[in-house]
Amino acid sequence: MQLEMGFVAPADREFRLERELESLSGIRVKLHVTDNTRTVMSMTPGRTFKGKRVRLHHMFLDADNDVVRAVAAWIRHPRASGATPVLDAFIRDNRHRMRKRTGRAIAIETEGAHHNLQELFDAVNRQHFKGTITAAITWGRAGFSPRRYQRSIRFGSYTVDINLIRIHPSLDQAFVPAYFVRFIVFHEMLHAHLGIEESETGRRKIHTRAFTALERAYPEYARAIAWERTPANLRKLLRA
Repeated sequence: MQLEMGFVAPADREFRLERELESLSGIRVKLHVTDNTRTVMSMTPGRTFKGKRVRLHHMFLDADNDVVRAVAAWIRHPRASGATPVLDAFIRDNRHRMRKRTGRAIAIETEGAHHNLQELFDAVNRQHFKGTITAAITWGRAGFSPRRYQRSIRFGSYTVDINLIRIHPSLDQAFVPAYFVRFIVFHEMLHAHLGIEESETGRRKIHTRAFTALERAYPEYARAIAWERTPANLRKLLRA
């Protein structure tokens, strides 16, 4: 079978993109192209080599030179904002290429009495993930509240299969600061960003070293943890 002129096989395009990203970034890159609906871009340090392990949605195989340069800039300086507008526009224009999940529709409630989850999510997505997180977010279901004998609360969760973040409704109170809710949203978005690793024995690894490092680098980490560890705040939440 002969290939038509102008057609480049996906494997070849992946190899070429990997080499181009290495050349433009000056960093050794191991590229893995995915059909991931949770996040279209993610990056972790290489385990067995000095470089970066980069995961990109297959839409990037057709990216033009400006977008490829923006990805290389992101690899070189993940926290810099210069490449964000180019990447945001490219992802927005190619969302139709993302695999759609089927199944029972899930009710999404983002507007709370005191905190709007979608606004918090969008701000965190722009500032920390270059707009690449595609998860939906919602307050937990009605009646999802702590019981009197409980001594702790699971503030949030991320469900991989349906790409959904849920935030505990007890956080939607006036005394809960926005920076704390924002930190919980960031924590769950970080799960979507990094995914779930498996050890050599097949055991799932959720809070990996990479996860912990990124979480602790979050600007409001210390303040959020201090608020969480204040006994009076937990008592109020448990009484909600």
